[in-house]
Amino acid sequence: MLLLLLVGVLALVLEGDANVADEHAPAPPMAKSNAGSETVQPGIYEGPETSIAPAILRAPTHGTIRGRVTSAIWSIWPSEVVVELRKIETNSKIAQFACLSGEPNFIFENVPFGSYRLKLVGDRILDFDIEVKLDAEGPNIFQSMALRSAASISGIVFDTVGSPAVNVQVVSRFQHDLEGFFVVPQIANTDSEGRFTIEGVRPGQHKVFVGAEHSPLSKTETLNISENSPNAFAEFTINKFGMASVFIEIRDSSADKITLYKKMRVSAERLNSDPTFRLSLDVNENGLAQFNALPPGRYSFTAYGGGVRRTRQTTSVIEGQNSDIKIGIGKL
Repeated sequence: MLLLLLVGVLALVLEGDANVADEHAPAPPMAKSNAGSETVQPGIYEGPETSIAPAILRAPTHGTIRGRVTSAIWSIWPSEVVVELRKIETNSKIAQFACLSGEPNFIFENVPFGSYRLKLVGDRILDFDIEVKLDAEGPNIFQSMALRSAASISGIVFDTVGSPAVNVQVVSRFQHDLEGFFVVPQIANTDSEGRFTIEGVRPGQHKVFVGAEHSPLSKTETLNISENSPNAFAEFTINKFGMASVFIEIRDSSADKITLYKKMRVSAERLNSDPTFRLSLDVNENGLAQFNALPPGRYSFTAYGGGVRRTRQTTSVIEGQNSDIKIGIGKL
């Protein structure tokens, strides 16, 4: 009986120890909760929105046009040159910038994207304009503007019977102070009234040939261009010239005639001429070289260029008449 009582007491003691151990055991894991709110799911942000707004990238809508007025060292600058900025759509001037010889740079800032025309204007200069476009790919543009003097040589040419000399070549060659210094000649042809104009000439002395530069029948005159006298006029009377129409006949059917003609020229050499007279012209796309002012006489016409063999034809040029010459080119 006493033994049964001891066993019962021991059982009660063990059960009490187990309850004490359970009080100190860790609680099972649970998702954290905010009072009065739903359980927060792992990996998902449910807090308030940030107060920092994302940056907004704005595409450019305006640009800058800058440039420089360029000129030859001998150019005569007016007191002021103006660069105008014009909207092409309306041809309206929206801005302008004044340039001086010592300050030739210009700039237009904060210009809306679009198509524009830059126009160079001024007293005693030739108008010059160029189109530019501002866009996101080219928001900054640099453009040079060439200043050309409005100085000119003009005149009228008659033949010996008083009729206008039509389509006659007029050559102006600048006489440089330095001996042997070559300046490319400026060339014009007379119109239906015998008039001609050569623009953009530089100040100084010019030798003008009417007919051809080295023709024995050409008339020559020396004219002066200066800042005070920028325009010169002269009247010429010349003997009647002869004309020649030289046609190139390409007999190779496989040849590209148009391409070949673009590479060819025809020279006209006056035989037994003192001084020597020789003139060379391009062949047009139809295979024709037209000589409008040849001193009468016997000529050798030579077709060359484009890789073809030089081919000659001899004929006479008669005053006041046109001579038709055909030069055949064989297999290339």
